[in-house]
Amino acid sequence: MDRRLIEDLILHQQENPNIEYMYKIEAFTKRGTNVNKIKKTILDKTGMVPEVYDDGTHYVVNQKLTLETLREISQCDQYILEIIGEYIGNVGLKESEHKYE
Repeated sequence: MDRRLIEDLILHQQENPNIEYMYKIEAFTKRGTNVNKIKKTILDKTGMVPEVYDDGTHYVVNQKLTLETLREISQCDQYILEIIGEYIGNVGLKESEHKYE
């Protein structure tokens, strides 16, 4: 897991915990790994279907990211060699934070 990704997510969440932050997450796997199995694992862990590149060794998904989601992704270490990511924006207040008057 990329330490800079973790630090960046923590800093964003400390700055404003009511915002859900969007990140581009990239996972790299060993050659010969079953692409459909990895796609299903990522879908199950994140709720998003990844784009697949480089003969099935590079997976990319844009998603709202939390430390819990990041932990879930990192638990796929039997397949994944490296996970990196970068902040791409936010999606405003969490639905549960909206106040209606």
